[in-house]
Amino acid sequence: MTKSIKRNINTGIIVVLLIVCAVVFRILGNNGIYPITLGMLRTFIYIGLYIGWGISVSKRIVQAQVRRNLIAVALLNVFWFVIRSMKYYFVSDPALSRQLWYWYYFPMLFIPLFSVFVSMSLGKPENYRLPKWTSLLYIPTVLCLLLVVTNDFHQLVFYFPAGEVWSDKNYDYVFGYFPVIGWEIICSLTSFTIMVIKCRLSQRKKYLPLSLLCICIVYAIIYASGAEWMRIIGGDLTAVQCLMFTAILESCIQCGLIQTNTGYDSLFEAGTFKAQITDTDYNIRYTSANSPQLSENVMRSAENGAVSLDKNTVLKSNPIEGGHVLWLEDISDIAALLKELEENKETIAESNFLEQENYRTKLKINTLQEKNRLYDLLQDQTAHQIDLLDSLFAQYNTETNYEKRRSLLAKIAVIGAYIKRRGNLMFIGEKSATTDTAELSLCLEESFANLELMGVECAIDIPGNNKIDTTDAIRVYDFFESVTEAAIDDMRSVWLKARSLKDSVVFHLEVECESLLDDFSELAESSHFEYGIWRFTLRAKKAGDRS
Repeated sequence: MTKSIKRNINTGIIVVLLIVCAVVFRILGNNGIYPITLGMLRTFIYIGLYIGWGISVSKRIVQAQVRRNLIAVALLNVFWFVIRSMKYYFVSDPALSRQLWYWYYFPMLFIPLFSVFVSMSLGKPENYRLPKWTSLLYIPTVLCLLLVVTNDFHQLVFYFPAGEVWSDKNYDYVFGYFPVIGWEIICSLTSFTIMVIKCRLSQRKKYLPLSLLCICIVYAIIYASGAEWMRIIGGDLTAVQCLMFTAILESCIQCGLIQTNTGYDSLFEAGTFKAQITDTDYNIRYTSANSPQLSENVMRSAENGAVSLDKNTVLKSNPIEGGHVLWLEDISDIAALLKELEENKETIAESNFLEQENYRTKLKINTLQEKNRLYDLLQDQTAHQIDLLDSLFAQYNTETNYEKRRSLLAKIAVIGAYIKRRGNLMFIGEKSATTDTAELSLCLEESFANLELMGVECAIDIPGNNKIDTTDAIRVYDFFESVTEAAIDDMRSVWLKARSLKDSVVFHLEVECESLLDDFSELAESSHFEYGIWRFTLRAKKAGDRS
């Protein structure tokens, strides 16, 4: 007896015991022994069984269309039991109780319909989709359901005597009931007939679902006849119908009418692919026919990557739910190929060594040339400031007065900050034709920070997220530096604010000093002098993102 058969037998025994418990709870409850408590326990048993069956179906059935419809059947069974429990244990209003009874027909109509969809999907590929015309089958199903749930308005399905409380305990069937029950029977017989026709197994195995279907029909006849013993044992129509539908579908799975992905343990053991499946503690659960014995240490070592057992064989491992799968790979062809590639690599390395050395030398030369070009360019563009720094350092070395030496150091810091930041802007300009005003703001803030060392009051306000040409950013910074150098000895305050317009950014520079700055008026868009304060305006057009 294989493990899968043992597992199925054990599962069947548990299910039967649970059903027996549910029947016993029903009999005890009907005799007044904890009717509500036992009734709820019985409900939980059935709901748990259908949820478990739905989970089992989701794992066993491969074909997506079949899997979805079987899960829908399980959910409808759960729905049926939920509304049944609400009706008997939580609802006392006759009208609401009657409506819940009407909704029994939702699962009673749709379970057979989904069974038809299941039978039509059998033997099809995993990505199979039902033909569009099958959607028309929803129309009579929905119409039958609407006919039942609206019975209070027309009484065409159930007729209630006049002057009495309308309930499921006092009614007669009328002509509207027969299309409803007829559609249920048609769908049920159609689904089973299609399953039988599509089955490729022996006729003997088809008797199981056929027998269950016959039992279901016999039960319905006995129940309708009003036999007292059936009312006591199987008087719960909801429980029996749900069980019978589920049992018929499960029997179709067990006898092969509905294909599953089970039975692979025997197939795995018969394989010749040198593999093993272990649990989390590396106890072997399944092994292929020609798989060698491996120690636990060797198997554990494969967790972090492939392990070489010899020059032509490697052991690989991969975690799976509940354990690990390990397999051996023959890499003799790969080893031969790698050896050939290694020989080719040495040949290519020898032939290309000189060329690579030449390339590295050229790269170093070009890199140095580019660095020299950029350094020369920076030196040319900041030659005045470099000369000024030399002069300031010379004065600093000869000056003995502490305050003057401190002032000279502050001036040196201002000039040094400009050279540093001017270089940054130049390097940006080498890579991109545009820059953000935030970059210009950083340059000016560093210059302002050094001016404050000289006691100059500084303020800056430049909004970011505005793209301007890098040349315009350099022009504004150069203008500021030129003005600063001209007024650095008597500058008292400096203020710079930028304003973003639609197509440009306007920079306003105010400098309070005693020095004459007339020469800078021609470089600015506008200039003005009043009460010892020079005001200059510069404009930079906004630019798009271009490099």
